[in-house]
Amino acid sequence: MTTYSWTFSTLCAYVEKAGESDVVYRVDWVYRGVDEAGYSGHIAGTSACDYEAGNPFISFSDLEQSDVQGWVTTSLGADEIAALTAKIDTQIAGLVTPTELVVRVMPWS
Repeated sequence: MTTYSWTFSTLCAYVEKAGESDVVYRVDWVYRGVDEAGYSGHIAGTSACDYEAGNPFISFSDLEQSDVQGWVTTSLGADEIAALTAKIDTQIAGLVTPTELVVRVMPWS
């Protein structure tokens, strides 16, 4: 069984937007999978966030990882997350059962 997780490396924010301060507009993320044997794969990406006046607002200092993860997963949608998960599974399968030979020492050396 593979366990999947999100990490977030950068939040970009407007100093002010729609009457709020430090309004996040972009999230840089990594979606990672690790199987029971320790093999792992990952995909990095960026998601846009769009705050509109009148919507619930979370102050930058009060943000939790779960808030940001919710924004990212909503932005991507279920189909894209399923596609990312499949790509990670393919990466892991390639490590478990390699289909390519990586040669670091030339045969003539």
